[in-house]
Amino acid sequence: MSGIETFVQRRSDKELVSATILEGMAATDLLVVENEWRAERSSVMQELLSAGVARPNWPESLHWDWSRKVPELQLLASTGFGIVCEKRWQGVMITKSAGYFTRLEPDKGKPLLYVDYLEVAPWNWVIPQINRDGLYKTVGSTLFWRAVQQSEEEGFHGRVGLHALPQAEPFYEKVCRMRPLGRDASKQNLLYFELTRQQAAGFLKMGESK
Repeated sequence: MSGIETFVQRRSDKELVSATILEGMAATDLLVVENEWRAERSSVMQELLSAGVARPNWPESLHWDWSRKVPELQLLASTGFGIVCEKRWQGVMITKSAGYFTRLEPDKGKPLLYVDYLEVAPWNWVIPQINRDGLYKTVGSTLFWRAVQQSEEEGFHGRVGLHALPQAEPFYEKVCRMRPLGRDASKQNLLYFELTRQQAAGFLKMGESK
C-alpha cells in the first residue's frame, strides 16, 4: 500500500498526532480492521444498554462489519483507504470510480467519484449519552479530503457523491461543504449529497492550509 503522511487531532489536548493515509487496502486489511474494532463496538453497545439510551440514538454504524464489505473492495473500480495512527486503524473508506454520474449543473451527466463507505474507529466516536468524547478528530474529514483528491486524479475534477446516514448529514453538509439533493428511495431513503468541482477546489485548499 502507498501512503501519505498527515495528522489527526487528539481531542483531549488538541495536539496534532502523526498519521498515515494508506491507499490500496486488501481484503485481509478489512479483516484486521474488523478484528480491531469489534471489541470496542461491543463495549459501546453494552454502555448504551446500561445507560438506557434509546436505540434510535445509538451510532448508526454500530452494526457495521467491515469483513462483510470485502466483496465491495474486490470490485475492479473500488479502492480502499485507511488512516493509521499509533499502529491502529483510525478510519476506513471505500470509493468507487465507475458507474456514478453527477446530477448537478454545469457538469450534469459527467462521472464522479462515489464514496461507498466511510467510518471512523469506534473509540473516535463522540457519544454524550455515555460520556464518550472520542480519541481523535479530523479522521473523517481527512479521508473525505483524500476522496476529493482521488476524484482529481481520476480526471473527475473533484466531483464526489455519496449517500449519508442521518447522523452524518450535518458532517457532509457543514464540514465537507456538500450539497444535499434529496432522499433516495433506492438507497433506504438516505439523503444523497454531491460535491461540485467548484466546491472541491475550495475544500482541497482548506485541507492544504491545515
